[in-house]
Amino acid sequence: MIRIANMFCFLVIVALVAGVYHIRYSAEAEVKKLHALERKITAAEDMRQTLAAEWSSLNDPRRLQLLVSHHLELSPLQVHQVWVGDADTLAPTPVTLIQEGGVQ
Repeated sequence: MIRIANMFCFLVIVALVAGVYHIRYSAEAEVKKLHALERKITAAEDMRQTLAAEWSSLNDPRRLQLLVSHHLELSPLQVHQVWVGDADTLAPTPVTLIQEGGVQ
C-alpha cells in the first residue's frame, strides 16, 4: 500500500514539474512576442516622427513660395477682376486672364 502511495506521489510530482516547465516556457514565449511588438511599435513611432518632420519640411512656406515663383506665373489680383453680383442670381462669374502686355 505504501508503495502505491509513493508511486502516486511521484506521478503527481512529475505532473506538477511538467506543468511548471510548460508554464515557464509559455511565459517566456509570450515575453518574446511582447518584446517583438514593442520593437514594432517603437519602429512605427520613429517612422511617424520621421514622416512628420519630412511633412514639415515639405510644407515650409519659404520652400513653397520658391516653388510657386519658379513653376507658376501668378500676379496679384486686380480690382477690375473682382465682380460682386447679386446674391439672388446664380450667373457665372466672368473671368479675365491677364498676360504680360495687356488683357486677353
